[in-house]
Amino acid sequence: MSDWLRPERRKIVAASVAAGTALLLTLAKAGVALMTGSLAVLAAAVDSLTDVACSGLNAFFLRVAADPPDAEHAYGHGKAEALSGVIQAVIIAIGGFWLVGRGLWYLARPELVRSPEIGVAVAAFSLAVSLLLVTYLRHEARATRSLALRADAFHYITDIATNLIAGVALVGYRALGWQWLDPVASIVIAVYIIVSAGQILRDAAQELLDRGLPREAEDEVKRMLHGFATEVRGYRAFRSRRAGGTTFIEFRLLVDKSASFERSHEITEAAIQRIREHHGEHTEVMIDTDPV
Repeated sequence: MSDWLRPERRKIVAASVAAGTALLLTLAKAGVALMTGSLAVLAAAVDSLTDVACSGLNAFFLRVAADPPDAEHAYGHGKAEALSGVIQAVIIAIGGFWLVGRGLWYLARPELVRSPEIGVAVAAFSLAVSLLLVTYLRHEARATRSLALRADAFHYITDIATNLIAGVALVGYRALGWQWLDPVASIVIAVYIIVSAGQILRDAAQELLDRGLPREAEDEVKRMLHGFATEVRGYRAFRSRRAGGTTFIEFRLLVDKSASFERSHEITEAAIQRIREHHGEHTEVMIDTDPV
């Protein structure tokens, strides 16, 4: 397989593209926020700034996660992706709470927005770029089974929402002259950011805590073993987890005690191969055989 097509390489490239794009959007929004004095555009800029930090973290941690197993990390470094998700969630939440405070301050002391049409233009441009980026990141997250890229795509979904809210608020401000629309829009964006951080933190924590695969995964294994070999009497102690893009499955296979050692080994290897073919090449299957 070409190095460019390997999942680990694709993850790093996708995270780097996302970080570069987020940096350009942050600079554009920050410049317009200074020109117009719009808190909604500033909120969108802060959201993009968190995207820069998160995508940069992704690029770094995905490089760590791509390292092969070593003497100290026999199961590899896949959990670096989940660790990245935890740090991202904290960064996003801090930005969100800061924006809530800023929005409440502006509600108490409203300020005029200068040239709101410039803010509308940058919001529309950012919206189009974010839509393209989300489509790309979601495709790469599915292709590489990456939690970090899925979290990254979620950031840019919030970016789409923030751009929409900022644009609508500025259009309303321009048409109706309601000064409270701008800070209220920033608070709505901030709440959305905080909720998003909570969802990312939950998913990352589940992986760090070795949450098992959905019940359907065990049901699939059960169906595969049914009628697999006449000597198989079932299984027990099924366990599973996921670390980065790697799935770990292990259980004890019950084999008739009359089967020879060579036959038991042959059945076990065939079962491992069948499970890996179903779940993909990035699946580690460990089976112990028990005579019954």
